[in-house]
Amino acid sequence: LERDPEGTPLLDQYTRGFEYSDCWVDDARLVVLNAVGAAERGAEVLTRSPAVSARRENGAWTVTTRNAMTGETRLFRARCLVNAAGPWVSDVIGRVAGSNSSRNVRLVKGSHIIVPKFWQGANAYLVQNHDKRVIFINPYEGDMALIGTTDIAYDGRAEDVRADEAEIDYLLAAVNRYFKEKLRRQDVLYSFSGVRPLFDDGKGNPSAVTRDYVFDLDETGGAPLLNIFGGKITTFRELAERGMRRLKHVFPRMGEDWTETAPLPGGEIPNADYETFANGLREAYPWMPRDLVHHYGRLYGARTRDLVKDAACLDGLGRHHGGLLYEAEVRYLVAREWARTPDDILLRRTKHHLHLTEAERDAFAMWFDAERLAEAA
Repeated sequence: LERDPEGTPLLDQYTRGFEYSDCWVDDARLVVLNAVGAAERGAEVLTRSPAVSARRENGAWTVTTRNAMTGETRLFRARCLVNAAGPWVSDVIGRVAGSNSSRNVRLVKGSHIIVPKFWQGANAYLVQNHDKRVIFINPYEGDMALIGTTDIAYDGRAEDVRADEAEIDYLLAAVNRYFKEKLRRQDVLYSFSGVRPLFDDGKGNPSAVTRDYVFDLDETGGAPLLNIFGGKITTFRELAERGMRRLKHVFPRMGEDWTETAPLPGGEIPNADYETFANGLREAYPWMPRDLVHHYGRLYGARTRDLVKDAACLDGLGRHHGGLLYEAEVRYLVAREWARTPDDILLRRTKHHLHLTEAERDAFAMWFDAERLAEAA
Protein backbone atom coordinates (compact mmCIF):
# COMPACT_ATOMS: atom_id res chain seq x y z
CA LEU A 1 0.00 0.00 0.00
CA GLU A 2 3.02 2.30 0.37
CA ARG A 3 3.84 1.70 -3.29
CA ASP A 4 0.60 0.95 -5.15
CA PRO A 5 -2.06 3.59 -5.96
CA GLU A 6 -4.73 1.66 -4.03
CA GLY A 7 -2.94 2.73 -0.85
CA THR A 8 -3.02 6.45 -1.60
CA PRO A 9 -6.35 7.26 0.15
CA LEU A 10 -5.56 5.08 3.18
CA LEU A 11 -3.87 6.15 6.39
CA ASP A 12 -0.10 5.65 6.31
CA GLN A 13 -0.21 3.13 9.15
CA TYR A 14 -1.81 0.57 6.80
CA THR A 15 1.04 -0.78 4.71
CA ARG A 16 -0.20 -4.09 3.30
CA GLY A 17 -3.45 -5.36 1.84
CA PHE A 18 -4.71 -8.02 -0.52
CA GLU A 19 -6.80 -7.87 -3.68
CA TYR A 20 -9.45 -10.25 -4.97
CA SER A 21 -12.17 -10.20 -7.60
CA ASP A 22 -15.89 -10.59 -6.99
CA CYS A 23 -19.18 -10.10 -8.79
CA TRP A 24 -21.60 -7.22 -8.41
CA VAL A 25 -25.25 -6.78 -9.30
CA ASP A 26 -27.92 -4.09 -9.23
CA ASP A 27 -30.26 -5.82 -6.79
CA ALA A 28 -33.36 -3.90 -7.89
CA ARG A 29 -32.83 -4.84 -11.53
CA LEU A 30 -32.16 -8.48 -10.61
CA VAL A 31 -35.47 -8.72 -8.76
CA VAL A 32 -37.69 -7.00 -11.31
CA LEU A 33 -36.10 -8.84 -14.27
CA ASN A 34 -36.94 -12.15 -12.62
CA ALA A 35 -40.55 -11.03 -12.54
CA VAL A 36 -40.35 -9.92 -16.19
CA GLY A 37 -38.87 -13.30 -17.14
CA ALA A 38 -41.61 -15.13 -15.28
CA ALA A 39 -44.31 -13.08 -16.98
CA GLU A 40 -42.81 -13.80 -20.40
CA ARG A 41 -43.06 -17.51 -19.59
CA GLY A 42 -46.73 -17.30 -18.68
CA ALA A 43 -46.80 -16.22 -15.02
CA GLU A 44 -49.27 -13.59 -13.90
CA VAL A 45 -47.48 -11.02 -11.75
CA LEU A 46 -49.67 -9.10 -9.30
CA THR A 47 -47.80 -6.22 -7.72
CA ARG A 48 -49.15 -4.58 -4.56
CA SER A 49 -51.59 -7.47 -4.21
CA PRO A 50 -50.91 -9.36 -1.00
CA ALA A 51 -52.63 -12.64 -0.28
CA VAL A 52 -55.18 -11.82 2.40
CA SER A 53 -56.32 -15.40 2.91
CA ALA A 54 -55.43 -18.91 1.81
CA ARG A 55 -57.54 -21.91 2.80
CA ARG A 56 -57.35 -25.62 2.07
CA GLU A 57 -60.57 -26.87 0.48
CA ASN A 58 -61.09 -30.34 -1.02
CA GLY A 59 -57.41 -31.05 -1.57
CA ALA A 60 -56.52 -27.68 -3.06
CA TRP A 61 -55.92 -24.08 -2.01
CA THR A 62 -58.35 -21.20 -2.38
CA VAL A 63 -56.37 -17.95 -2.31
CA THR A 64 -57.74 -14.41 -2.10
CA THR A 65 -55.61 -11.40 -3.06
CA ARG A 66 -56.44 -7.71 -2.65
CA ASN A 67 -54.83 -4.92 -4.67
CA ALA A 68 -53.67 -2.29 -2.19
CA MET A 69 -54.09 0.55 -4.71
CA THR A 70 -57.48 -0.30 -6.24
CA GLY A 71 -59.06 -2.54 -3.61
CA GLU A 72 -59.78 -5.18 -6.26
CA THR A 73 -59.97 -8.73 -4.87
CA ARG A 74 -59.25 -11.85 -6.88
CA LEU A 75 -59.79 -15.52 -6.17
CA PHE A 76 -57.44 -18.33 -7.23
CA ARG A 77 -57.44 -22.10 -6.95
CA ALA A 78 -54.06 -23.79 -6.63
CA ARG A 79 -52.78 -27.32 -6.30
CA CYS A 80 -50.06 -26.12 -3.94
CA LEU A 81 -48.59 -22.91 -2.50
CA VAL A 82 -44.97 -21.82 -2.24
CA ASN A 83 -44.42 -19.38 0.58
CA ALA A 84 -41.36 -17.39 -0.49
CA ALA A 85 -42.39 -14.32 1.49
CA GLY A 86 -38.97 -13.71 3.04
CA PRO A 87 -39.40 -11.55 6.15
CA TRP A 88 -43.14 -12.23 6.09
CA VAL A 89 -42.87 -16.04 5.83
CA SER A 90 -44.30 -16.67 9.32
CA ASP A 91 -47.10 -14.15 8.76
CA VAL A 92 -48.18 -16.04 5.66
CA ILE A 93 -48.08 -19.36 7.52
CA GLY A 94 -50.15 -18.18 10.45
CA ARG A 95 -52.36 -15.22 9.54
CA VAL A 96 -52.89 -15.91 5.84
CA ALA A 97 -52.83 -19.69 5.57
CA GLY A 98 -54.03 -20.56 9.08
CA SER A 99 -51.25 -23.12 9.36
CA ASN A 100 -48.27 -23.52 11.66
CA SER A 101 -44.60 -24.47 11.60
CA SER A 102 -41.97 -25.19 14.23
CA ARG A 103 -39.47 -23.14 12.23
CA ASN A 104 -39.05 -19.39 12.16
CA VAL A 105 -36.86 -16.61 10.85
CA ARG A 106 -34.92 -13.91 12.63
CA LEU A 107 -34.92 -10.48 11.08
CA VAL A 108 -31.51 -8.83 10.89
CA LYS A 109 -31.32 -5.22 9.77
CA GLY A 110 -28.65 -4.10 7.32
CA SER A 111 -28.22 -0.41 6.56
CA HIS A 112 -26.16 1.45 3.96
CA ILE A 113 -25.16 5.03 3.35
CA ILE A 114 -24.30 6.78 0.08
CA VAL A 115 -21.66 9.55 0.05
CA PRO A 116 -19.68 11.32 -2.65
CA LYS A 117 -16.82 9.12 -3.90
CA PHE A 118 -13.65 10.17 -2.07
CA TRP A 119 -10.87 8.19 -3.81
CA GLN A 120 -9.52 7.68 -7.31
CA GLY A 121 -9.79 4.39 -9.16
CA ALA A 122 -12.36 1.68 -9.75
CA ASN A 123 -11.52 -0.57 -6.78
CA ALA A 124 -13.84 -1.17 -3.88
CA TYR A 125 -12.42 -1.44 -0.36
CA LEU A 126 -13.20 -3.99 2.32
CA VAL A 127 -12.16 -3.02 5.85
CA GLN A 128 -12.54 -4.75 9.19
CA ASN A 129 -14.16 -2.82 12.00
CA HIS A 130 -13.23 -3.04 15.68
CA ASP A 131 -16.11 -5.49 16.27
CA LYS A 132 -14.60 -7.90 13.68
CA ARG A 133 -17.34 -7.17 11.15
CA VAL A 134 -16.30 -6.13 7.65
CA ILE A 135 -17.53 -3.02 5.87
CA PHE A 136 -17.63 -2.56 2.10
CA ILE A 137 -16.83 0.79 0.51
CA ASN A 138 -17.92 0.45 -3.12
CA PRO A 139 -17.82 2.80 -6.11
CA TYR A 140 -21.46 3.57 -6.85
CA GLU A 141 -23.36 5.30 -9.62
CA GLY A 142 -20.23 6.84 -11.07
CA ASP A 143 -19.34 9.61 -8.64
CA MET A 144 -20.68 8.17 -5.39
CA ALA A 145 -19.74 5.54 -2.83
CA LEU A 146 -21.97 2.89 -1.24
CA ILE A 147 -20.93 1.97 2.31
CA GLY A 148 -22.35 -0.90 4.34
CA THR A 149 -23.57 -2.89 5.95
CA THR A 150 -24.70 -3.13 9.55
CA ASP A 151 -25.96 -6.33 11.17
CA ILE A 152 -28.54 -5.66 13.91
CA ALA A 153 -31.36 -7.82 15.27
CA TYR A 154 -34.69 -6.28 14.29
CA ASP A 155 -38.09 -6.84 15.88
CA GLY A 156 -40.30 -4.37 14.00
CA ARG A 157 -42.33 -4.68 10.83
CA ALA A 158 -40.08 -5.40 7.87
CA GLU A 159 -41.77 -2.71 5.78
CA ASP A 160 -40.96 -0.04 8.39
CA VAL A 161 -37.18 -0.61 8.51
CA ARG A 162 -35.02 2.52 8.40
CA ALA A 163 -31.33 3.30 8.91
CA ASP A 164 -31.02 5.02 12.28
CA GLU A 165 -28.45 7.60 13.34
CA ALA A 166 -26.45 5.10 15.40
CA GLU A 167 -25.96 2.93 12.30
CA ILE A 168 -24.94 5.90 10.19
CA ASP A 169 -22.39 6.94 12.84
CA TYR A 170 -21.12 3.34 12.98
CA LEU A 171 -20.49 3.23 9.23
CA LEU A 172 -18.85 6.65 9.14
CA ALA A 173 -16.55 5.69 12.02
CA ALA A 174 -15.57 2.42 10.34
CA VAL A 175 -14.50 4.26 7.18
CA ASN A 176 -12.71 7.00 9.11
CA ARG A 177 -10.55 4.39 10.88
CA TYR A 178 -8.84 3.67 7.58
CA PHE A 179 -9.05 6.65 5.23
CA LYS A 180 -7.25 9.97 5.27
CA GLU A 181 -10.28 11.95 4.13
CA LYS A 182 -12.73 12.00 7.03
CA LEU A 183 -16.42 11.63 6.31
CA ARG A 184 -18.92 13.75 8.21
CA ARG A 185 -22.63 13.34 8.79
CA GLN A 186 -23.40 16.04 6.20
CA ASP A 187 -21.57 13.98 3.56
CA VAL A 188 -24.33 11.36 3.68
CA LEU A 189 -26.46 11.89 0.59
CA TYR A 190 -28.87 9.06 1.22
CA SER A 191 -29.35 6.06 3.47
CA PHE A 192 -31.44 2.93 3.16
CA SER A 193 -32.05 -0.23 5.09
CA GLY A 194 -33.39 -3.71 4.56
CA VAL A 195 -33.97 -6.84 6.58
CA ARG A 196 -32.47 -10.26 6.02
CA PRO A 197 -34.87 -13.09 6.91
CA LEU A 198 -32.36 -15.53 8.40
CA PHE A 199 -33.34 -19.03 9.45
CA ASP A 200 -33.49 -19.03 13.24
CA ASP A 201 -30.92 -21.60 14.28
CA GLY A 202 -30.74 -20.42 17.89
CA LYS A 203 -27.48 -18.49 17.58
CA GLY A 204 -27.40 -15.36 19.73
CA ASN A 205 -25.14 -13.10 17.66
CA PRO A 206 -26.89 -11.86 14.48
CA SER A 207 -23.61 -12.10 12.56
CA ALA A 208 -23.32 -15.78 13.51
CA VAL A 209 -26.81 -16.78 12.34
CA THR A 210 -26.67 -19.10 9.33
CA ARG A 211 -27.14 -17.59 5.86
CA ASP A 212 -28.36 -20.96 4.60
CA TYR A 213 -32.01 -21.78 3.90
CA VAL A 214 -34.42 -24.46 5.09
CA PHE A 215 -37.51 -25.92 3.40
CA ASP A 216 -40.60 -26.95 5.33
CA LEU A 217 -43.16 -28.93 3.31
CA ASP A 218 -46.61 -29.18 4.92
CA GLU A 219 -48.91 -31.56 2.98
CA THR A 220 -51.91 -31.40 5.29
CA GLY A 221 -55.17 -32.27 3.53
CA GLY A 222 -53.43 -33.14 0.28
CA ALA A 223 -52.77 -29.44 -0.44
CA PRO A 224 -49.02 -28.86 -0.06
CA LEU A 225 -47.56 -25.68 1.41
CA LEU A 226 -43.82 -25.24 0.84
CA ASN A 227 -42.40 -22.70 3.29
CA ILE A 228 -38.91 -21.27 2.72
CA PHE A 229 -36.95 -20.02 5.72
CA GLY A 230 -33.82 -17.99 5.06
CA GLY A 231 -31.96 -17.79 1.78
CA LYS A 232 -30.18 -14.91 0.11
CA ILE A 233 -30.31 -13.13 -3.20
CA THR A 234 -26.98 -14.47 -4.46
CA THR A 235 -28.16 -18.09 -4.37
CA PHE A 236 -31.79 -17.56 -5.39
CA ARG A 237 -31.67 -19.74 -8.51
CA GLU A 238 -30.21 -22.70 -6.68
CA LEU A 239 -32.81 -22.27 -3.94
CA ALA A 240 -35.62 -22.13 -6.52
CA GLU A 241 -34.47 -25.28 -8.30
CA ARG A 242 -34.12 -27.22 -5.05
CA GLY A 243 -37.54 -26.01 -3.95
CA MET A 244 -39.13 -27.19 -7.18
CA ARG A 245 -37.54 -30.60 -6.75
CA ARG A 246 -39.38 -30.90 -3.43
CA LEU A 247 -42.61 -30.52 -5.41
CA LYS A 248 -41.81 -33.05 -8.13
CA HIS A 249 -44.42 -35.46 -6.81
CA VAL A 250 -47.06 -32.72 -6.92
CA PHE A 251 -46.26 -31.83 -10.55
CA PRO A 252 -45.10 -35.14 -12.10
CA ARG A 253 -44.85 -33.58 -15.58
CA MET A 254 -42.34 -31.01 -14.36
CA GLY A 255 -39.35 -30.58 -16.67
CA GLU A 256 -35.67 -30.51 -15.78
CA ASP A 257 -33.80 -27.63 -14.16
CA TRP A 258 -32.90 -24.93 -16.68
CA THR A 259 -32.11 -21.64 -14.97
CA GLU A 260 -28.36 -22.18 -14.47
CA THR A 261 -27.53 -21.03 -17.99
CA ALA A 262 -30.63 -18.93 -18.80
CA PRO A 263 -30.05 -15.17 -19.13
CA LEU A 264 -32.42 -12.73 -17.51
CA PRO A 265 -34.46 -10.51 -19.86
CA GLY A 266 -32.02 -8.15 -21.53
CA GLY A 267 -29.11 -10.50 -20.93
CA GLU A 268 -29.41 -12.13 -24.35
CA ILE A 269 -25.95 -10.87 -25.31
CA PRO A 270 -23.72 -13.03 -27.58
CA ASN A 271 -21.02 -14.80 -25.59
CA ALA A 272 -21.95 -12.69 -22.55
CA ASP A 273 -19.50 -10.11 -23.95
CA TYR A 274 -20.87 -6.85 -22.58
CA GLU A 275 -18.12 -4.57 -23.91
CA THR A 276 -18.70 -5.70 -27.50
CA PHE A 277 -22.45 -5.30 -26.95
CA ALA A 278 -21.97 -1.79 -25.53
CA ASN A 279 -19.85 -0.79 -28.50
CA GLY A 280 -22.66 -2.00 -30.75
CA LEU A 281 -25.14 0.19 -28.91
CA ARG A 282 -22.92 3.23 -29.34
CA GLU A 283 -22.71 2.53 -33.07
CA ALA A 284 -26.48 2.01 -33.33
CA TYR A 285 -27.22 5.32 -31.56
CA PRO A 286 -24.44 7.75 -32.52
CA TRP A 287 -26.65 10.66 -31.45
CA MET A 288 -27.01 9.38 -27.90
CA PRO A 289 -24.66 10.71 -25.18
CA ARG A 290 -22.21 8.11 -23.97
CA ASP A 291 -23.51 8.15 -20.38
CA LEU A 292 -27.07 7.58 -21.59
CA VAL A 293 -25.97 4.61 -23.72
CA HIS A 294 -24.21 3.23 -20.63
CA HIS A 295 -27.33 3.71 -18.49
CA TYR A 296 -29.63 1.94 -20.95
CA GLY A 297 -27.11 -0.81 -21.63
CA ARG A 298 -26.56 -1.59 -17.96
CA LEU A 299 -30.23 -1.54 -16.93
CA TYR A 300 -31.95 -2.93 -20.02
CA GLY A 301 -29.25 -4.70 -22.02
CA ALA A 302 -30.63 -6.22 -25.20
CA ARG A 303 -34.04 -4.69 -24.41
CA THR A 304 -32.62 -1.19 -25.00
CA ARG A 305 -34.00 -1.30 -28.52
CA ASP A 306 -37.50 -1.91 -27.15
CA LEU A 307 -37.11 1.24 -25.04
CA VAL A 308 -35.58 3.52 -27.67
CA LYS A 309 -37.83 2.21 -30.48
CA ASP A 310 -37.48 4.38 -33.60
CA ALA A 311 -36.06 7.48 -31.91
CA ALA A 312 -33.34 9.09 -34.04
CA CYS A 313 -32.39 11.97 -31.73
CA LEU A 314 -32.76 12.97 -28.07
CA ASP A 315 -36.05 14.73 -28.79
CA GLY A 316 -37.34 11.35 -29.96
CA LEU A 317 -37.03 10.07 -26.39
CA GLY A 318 -39.69 12.54 -25.27
CA ARG A 319 -39.72 14.85 -22.28
CA HIS A 320 -36.44 15.23 -20.39
CA HIS A 321 -36.92 15.13 -16.60
CA GLY A 322 -33.32 15.83 -15.62
CA GLY A 323 -30.19 13.73 -15.38
CA LEU A 324 -30.54 10.72 -17.68
CA LEU A 325 -34.31 10.37 -17.26
CA TYR A 326 -36.35 10.68 -20.45
CA GLU A 327 -40.01 10.00 -21.08
CA ALA A 328 -39.27 6.92 -23.21
CA GLU A 329 -37.77 5.11 -20.23
CA VAL A 330 -40.71 6.05 -18.01
CA ARG A 331 -43.23 4.70 -20.50
CA TYR A 332 -41.19 1.53 -20.94
CA LEU A 333 -41.17 0.90 -17.17
CA VAL A 334 -44.92 1.47 -16.95
CA ALA A 335 -45.63 -0.82 -19.90
CA ARG A 336 -43.12 -3.61 -19.16
CA GLU A 337 -42.19 -3.50 -15.48
CA TRP A 338 -45.38 -2.66 -13.55
CA ALA A 339 -44.29 0.87 -12.53
CA ARG A 340 -47.30 2.67 -11.06
CA THR A 341 -45.93 5.53 -8.97
CA PRO A 342 -43.13 8.12 -9.25
CA ASP A 343 -41.10 6.19 -6.66
CA ASP A 344 -41.46 3.03 -8.74
CA ILE A 345 -39.57 4.88 -11.47
CA LEU A 346 -37.06 6.87 -9.44
CA LEU A 347 -36.22 4.45 -6.60
CA ARG A 348 -37.46 0.93 -7.25
CA ARG A 349 -36.62 0.33 -10.94
CA THR A 350 -33.72 2.77 -11.30
CA LYS A 351 -31.39 5.00 -9.26
CA HIS A 352 -32.54 8.24 -10.91
CA HIS A 353 -33.49 9.76 -7.55
CA LEU A 354 -29.78 10.06 -6.74
CA HIS A 355 -29.11 12.16 -9.84
CA LEU A 356 -32.10 14.55 -9.85
CA THR A 357 -32.50 17.68 -7.77
CA GLU A 358 -35.37 17.90 -5.32
CA ALA A 359 -37.13 20.30 -7.69
CA GLU A 360 -36.69 17.85 -10.57
CA ARG A 361 -38.04 14.97 -8.49
CA ASP A 362 -41.09 17.03 -7.47
CA ALA A 363 -41.71 18.16 -11.04
CA PHE A 364 -41.44 14.58 -12.30
CA ALA A 365 -43.92 13.34 -9.68
CA MET A 366 -46.44 16.00 -10.72
CA TRP A 367 -46.00 15.16 -14.41
CA PHE A 368 -46.20 11.40 -13.79
CA ASP A 369 -49.35 11.63 -11.70
CA ALA A 370 -50.97 13.88 -14.31
CA GLU A 371 -50.07 11.47 -17.09
CA ARG A 372 -51.40 8.48 -15.15
CA LEU A 373 -54.65 10.33 -14.41
CA ALA A 374 -54.98 11.19 -18.08
CA GLU A 375 -54.52 7.54 -19.03
CA ALA A 376 -57.08 6.43 -16.44
CA ALA A 377 -59.59 8.97 -17.78
